[in-house]
Amino acid sequence: MKIYVDIDETICITPDDRDYNKSKPILKNIEKINQLFEEGNIITYWTARGSVTGINWYEVTKKQLDEWGCKWHNLDVGTKPSYDLLICDKAVNSEHYFNKK
Repeated sequence: MKIYVDIDETICITPDDRDYNKSKPILKNIEKINQLFEEGNIITYWTARGSVTGINWYEVTKKQLDEWGCKWHNLDVGTKPSYDLLICDKAVNSEHYFNKK
């Protein structure tokens, strides 16, 4: 299965000023995504970091994923649209997903 995973407020907490250098990992959520990786799923981290400002956050984000022990196949930074609501038949709210068990 191909799984796209958001980063901010999904696997880390990022301050309101959106200084991504200060993001702190949510290790229990990372462990669940790593398990999906271990089960053979293709994990793509997909983030809107920089999509509004034009700042390239790729290297910072890649370094964070590596430091936090994230297992992944692909990283897509800045191409995810910035939105307030996503309506999709395949979308799952991260709070529901990570707290369901």
